[in-house]
Amino acid sequence: MTEDYPPFPAPPPIPATVVAPAKPRVWPAFTAFAALLVLELIAAVVVVVGVTIIKYGPKFSFDKIDAVVASASGLLSSFVCTMAIAAGIALAGAWLSPQEWRERLQLRRVPLYASLLVMGTLGIMSVGMILSSCMELGWVPRSHALDVLDHMMRSLSPAGQALAVLLLGLLPGLIEELLFRGYIQTRLVARWGAAWGIFWTALMFGISHLDLMQGLFAVAVGCILGFIAHRAGSIIPAMICHAANNLASGLLSVLAGDIHDKASNLAMLVCGLVILPLAILFLRRRLPPANPTVTA
Repeated sequence: MTEDYPPFPAPPPIPATVVAPAKPRVWPAFTAFAALLVLELIAAVVVVVGVTIIKYGPKFSFDKIDAVVASASGLLSSFVCTMAIAAGIALAGAWLSPQEWRERLQLRRVPLYASLLVMGTLGIMSVGMILSSCMELGWVPRSHALDVLDHMMRSLSPAGQALAVLLLGLLPGLIEELLFRGYIQTRLVARWGAAWGIFWTALMFGISHLDLMQGLFAVAVGCILGFIAHRAGSIIPAMICHAANNLASGLLSVLAGDIHDKASNLAMLVCGLVILPLAILFLRRRLPPANPTVTA
């Protein structure tokens, strides 16, 4: 005896003329990026001058400003302000969008498979391995920003180093992904497709670091994170991979220090060149294709 199911409803009539949906506007994404650059420069000047006045009083010289710029108080204060600005821009843009703000930022719950998170993190770390070894071998210019950051970390106490590693590891992983892969990339992908949307977002991500070598590293990392976020349909896996990479890099920098001998750097370069394509291939095979849509 078979159970009778109700019939499926009749499909709606096909209209005589099908109008393609309007593509979303991209100017809000570029406006958000421009606002980030302007506001982070203003915030950096205000913070550095403020910290200098607090430390040395209203009568200070440019030499003291330079010292504050390279100090832990100046660097970390400017960094926290930049992260606050980025978070504010992303949340404000999502709130002004017709979409629900979590959906606009692709803060969707998705399965978090350990293998994908590990391989995504290793892919990002391999880019850092390649860049660091090339700088140590003298094949590319050194990153001034990374050198200043490394000097700052070594000047801190163990407790200060732990706090700095947490701040520099967790905040970018959460907030930069919220703005770049969440707010900006979703709009560009919806307008231009996955390849161009991910690339232009990664390029803006690199420019926002305001340092040539660190920026090139960020472009490569941004492409990997953008691919993960797009294929997963959520920025949460990219957040985890980004934060895990930053935390691991910070801990290794504090505990192991820089590797200066040629043989070790060549070995690290080879490891990075082997791990990177394997990680990308794994991610391409395990993450299903996705095509998220974003309204205006």
